[in-house]
Amino acid sequence: MKLLKTLLLLLMFLPYRANAELVIYNWQENVQLTKSGRISEVFVQGKITNLAANMAMSSFSIAFDPQQDLTISKVINDNNLNNYANNSDFTFSNNNLTIRFAKPKRNGDQFSLYLAYKEYYNKINQFLRQEMIYIPAFAAGANSKVTFNFPGYFESATFNPNVTKVGNSFVYRNVVPKNGVHEIIKLTPVLDNWDIAVKTTIRGNKSLGKINVKVPTFFQIEKQKVENYKIATSVNSSGQKDEGGVRSISFNTAAQELVVTSSAKIKTGLINRSPISRNPANYINYSSAESKLLTTILEQIRNDQTYGNIPLYAKIGKFVHDYLRYEDSYVGKLPALQQIVQNRVGVCTEYARLFDALARVAGIPSIVIDGAACGEYFECQGHSWNLVYHQGKWIEVDPTWDLMSGVVSSSHVYFNDYDKGKTGLEYFDNSLQVNMKVDLEMSESM
Repeated sequence: MKLLKTLLLLLMFLPYRANAELVIYNWQENVQLTKSGRISEVFVQGKITNLAANMAMSSFSIAFDPQQDLTISKVINDNNLNNYANNSDFTFSNNNLTIRFAKPKRNGDQFSLYLAYKEYYNKINQFLRQEMIYIPAFAAGANSKVTFNFPGYFESATFNPNVTKVGNSFVYRNVVPKNGVHEIIKLTPVLDNWDIAVKTTIRGNKSLGKINVKVPTFFQIEKQKVENYKIATSVNSSGQKDEGGVRSISFNTAAQELVVTSSAKIKTGLINRSPISRNPANYINYSSAESKLLTTILEQIRNDQTYGNIPLYAKIGKFVHDYLRYEDSYVGKLPALQQIVQNRVGVCTEYARLFDALARVAGIPSIVIDGAACGEYFECQGHSWNLVYHQGKWIEVDPTWDLMSGVVSSSHVYFNDYDKGKTGLEYFDNSLQVNMKVDLEMSESM
């Protein structure tokens, strides 16, 4: 979202006009996030410069982004700041706010402005809500403080060294740089409930006959709560047994198709999250080929000053996010690591695998995990991201979505580890031709 995108000055001293500037030296803003948008209060102080001695400024305008849906609730300039009940003289049309001074301003005069407005968003990603702390470039050099308040049903998924989290608020405080301020904050619900199923469809060119299906245990990890976990089959089985976290299901059927469904109710978010207990020593190995391929790249990441003073795992994640280009056509291709590095293109699996290899070469325990996630507006699909061991605990990171805080969205539902394999199949008729298809069903439950 863009706030105060452009500032236009209307200088009126008939019949002349002159080019002048409003130099901002103080920018204070308070933002309250709502379910449908945000409420903002902005207080600005500055002075008039570069105005000819025989000229005066009687008004100025602020042009908002035309796509913003705004309602102006209060406008007070310095002539009225002691009388909060009264608005200053202003008009608001086509997202252009024109404010008139009660007394024209001349060169060197000070001014103050208080502006309050509500913004309504047409669409909101409720699982990973992203907001912008924005101060326009015309306020460069000003002392600034922006406080962004969010409701308690959200938690922070933000990794931003320029923003301080205080309770249910983010605070940005700095001298505004020449390009203005564009700081992203990310929020996700502290609680979400999901009905989810992994469906494996097995089809043969004739009756399947005697066949064994090996289904890994899905969903089981401390980052989420699992209820009503069950495995169902569309064809009656002749026997089942559990073998080291894998359910082995035997069939002897005349059907040409069977469906094995693993389903559960999953609860995610801060309220349902527990510390993950895994031995990091089991997730540190890497090959000599990976070391040869990635050592130089890793040194470049370590020495890149643009990342600033952030942990190495976060530098690696941001590098991977920027290094690769997302391309839908790579779904299911699973190229080798060397191809990922050379081609610099892929989908979430490539992002997660490259992050994993770089982290391990750097001495950071890492795991690629498979699951599902919902992007904007309830578009849910299979997804891969990472667990990484940092400061004595496992945290989640998602280099595809640039989530490095240790918290991913509440829609990230874990299935199993990438190296645990998928549903396995064993059949005894060599003339049988079989194909398998895995489908995901995921919906938010009430």
